[in-house]
Amino acid sequence: MAKNNADDLEAPKKGGKLFLIIIGIVLLLVGSGGYLGAAYFMHLPPFEPSGPNPEEIAARKAAAEKEQRLMQRDIYVPFSQPFTFSIKSDRRSHAGQVEIVLVVVGDANDELARKHLTLISSVIFDRLSTQSYEVLLKPSGRQRLKRELLDAVRARMTEVAKNPVVEQILLTSFVLQ
Repeated sequence: MAKNNADDLEAPKKGGKLFLIIIGIVLLLVGSGGYLGAAYFMHLPPFEPSGPNPEEIAARKAAAEKEQRLMQRDIYVPFSQPFTFSIKSDRRSHAGQVEIVLVVVGDANDELARKHLTLISSVIFDRLSTQSYEVLLKPSGRQRLKRELLDAVRARMTEVAKNPVVEQILLTSFVLQ
């Protein structure tokens, strides 16, 4: 009988160890499954994306555009001499003298503007010679003149260089007689 009691005591021990091993394996599987599930939704290793996320891409693109704008600064291209031209009027003939500065953005446009300065000068002179004295006396007339000059120069440069080149036209001196 003593042997039976000893066998009974040993049998639960083997079953208890087996039960603990099974519970350990189940906990290991549940824990690793839980981690893998959470890692999938939170993009943790091994499920992290291979490239940058959309926010990082947008931030990089914005930084590159900002750097590009800083690299392309405004450059002022003056003419060597002021434009002197005749102005038609109802009463008598008048003369005008205008100093013009071109505003271009970037070194490439600066080179194009300087290369075609004679052509731009011709376009500007053609536009100036068609103006009337009464219109140019008014500030709104001078603003209209600037717009006309800019449109004419941009149109001509687009024909020649496939790029409008000039960003703005500044009148630095404006004299009518």
